[in-house]
Amino acid sequence: MQSLSRALTVLAELNREDRAYGVTELAVTVGLHKSTVHRILATFCEHGLADRVDDHRYTAVDGLAALRRTAERRTGSSLADLGGRLGRLVVLAKPLPKSAGTVLQVAAVAGAGGSHGDRLGGAGGSPGILPVQPGHAVSLRRSALGRAYLSALPTDQVTGTPDLLDALQRVRVSGFAHNSKPVASLPRMVAVPVLDNAGRCAGALGAELIQAGSIEEVRRVVSVLRSGV
Repeated sequence: MQSLSRALTVLAELNREDRAYGVTELAVTVGLHKSTVHRILATFCEHGLADRVDDHRYTAVDGLAALRRTAERRTGSSLADLGGRLGRLVVLAKPLPKSAGTVLQVAAVAGAGGSHGDRLGGAGGSPGILPVQPGHAVSLRRSALGRAYLSALPTDQVTGTPDLLDALQRVRVSGFAHNSKPVASLPRMVAVPVLDNAGRCAGALGAELIQAGSIEEVRRVVSVLRSGV
């Protein structure tokens, strides 16, 4: 499995940018011997995973590079579609690499805030400027996004107060979390967990709640959010 891990590491680095990579550059970046990287690249070329530009430079094949770009665009476009359908702020939150279950941050933002900018105007916010931005930290226990994410993790990986654990159980039953007040840069929101193809929790997707306490609004927004996960 070590050889497979090395090959995948080289392949990931080769697909990081749309350009040719030198063998020495790749070897230094991934921390492998130059001859090892050269053999891996030769194998990639044989199986159509890479193209050889000259004696010392290689590129990812167009199909793999296009697949990466398409995946990046799909996340942004689907989020924008949800924001447009709802007519309000939509936020995607994901865990930081190597910190699943402990640190969650805003990965993407789309749509327009219905009232959050006005509420924060007196505290430094400006109308038309969304206070929540990609990279902002997300409270795991206080925010709807955080609780939606925690609710989909294996129960033996989640610790907390009895009140928090009870709240997460309610989220598991209902399928969504919500908070009635803003939390840091996030407005009051309703959120649902996002699962990957293997059924593991990969993040949370949430939308701003404009009508506080309206169960009809919550149900409508949850229905739209679930169509996007």
